[in-house]
Amino acid sequence: MDRKTYHSSVQLLVLAAFLALVVVRFSLFASLLGKLWVLTKPLLLGLVVAYLVDLPAKRMERKFRFRHARPVAVLLSLVFFLLIITLVLVLLIPQLGLALKQFSTNLPVLYQQSVDAIEDFMQGREELASGFLVVEQYFDQVVGQIKDSSPKVADYLLSLLGGAVSGVATALIAFIFSLYLLFGKKRLIAQVSYLYDRFMPSSWKGRIMAVLKVANTTFGKFFAGQFLEAIILGVLCTLGLMIFRFPYALTIGSVVGMTALIPLVGAYLGGAVGFVLLFSQGLRLALLFLLFLVILQQLEGNLIYPRVVGTSVGLPGVWVFASVLVGAGLFGIPGVLFGVPLAATVYHLLKEERAAKGS
Repeated sequence: MDRKTYHSSVQLLVLAAFLALVVVRFSLFASLLGKLWVLTKPLLLGLVVAYLVDLPAKRMERKFRFRHARPVAVLLSLVFFLLIITLVLVLLIPQLGLALKQFSTNLPVLYQQSVDAIEDFMQGREELASGFLVVEQYFDQVVGQIKDSSPKVADYLLSLLGGAVSGVATALIAFIFSLYLLFGKKRLIAQVSYLYDRFMPSSWKGRIMAVLKVANTTFGKFFAGQFLEAIILGVLCTLGLMIFRFPYALTIGSVVGMTALIPLVGAYLGGAVGFVLLFSQGLRLALLFLLFLVILQQLEGNLIYPRVVGTSVGLPGVWVFASVLVGAGLFGIPGVLFGVPLAATVYHLLKEERAAKGS
């Protein structure tokens, strides 16, 4: 056995032993990964924030021709993102509070009206009426269980408050870390480059740089296109709701635009929020809103999205769907958001590898 074959055999044996250990002690590894995720979550979130803020900052830095172009570009990019978030909150919170107040006041009446309308529809349709009766009994049972577990609801609210405080602390740490990354970008790149050249095997250098280049290009194009597409969809939704005189047009349009950042399912999540808000004004109005949103989504998906995002990531539809499902199952909303560009990066690397072998 030659030296190269020997090293390959040893690597495969070590990898097999490690995988066997993971399978045997899976609970221990899962616990360790969970603790590692909790510890590194603020840093990873800060890295994501810094990457997103750096996308417009890099473009502004190239156009500026003075000495301190980098700090000014970063500050302008931060102000831009903070203004967008503040504007959305200013539009969202007052109308959302008013809508929730009206919703809680009108809910009993709206529920009874909905039940009466469904019962009228079910008359003469015995098979549907029996199914509706089962659903109604199940709903009444759920409501009774909620009333009986009111102390548990209070405990849940306390835990929710604790989670909110923890989330604010995590966001604050992540924001501070992102500032260090943004303003110290050149120094950090120089330090990483030194470690890379000093300790990385020469056979790995070219491959790692190629992977990072593809990943950076794919992620940058995806987020830029997705952000622009979300703004367009939010504006179109708001204008359409205003034209058709729907209440809470600014609130619903802002929510739809924000959730549209999530691929495939984002706008429909915003539609669910809009349905709940408009349900306080009547079931018919809420259903009309859903119809409007479906039509808008079809027009936007066929006319606008291909031109704005288009083939920017070059990922087939089945890969997009699979990456969204896997990302949501593993990491929730962040997994949905980052699953598509990550899958696109892997897809492009596989295509390049196949092309290289074919040539």
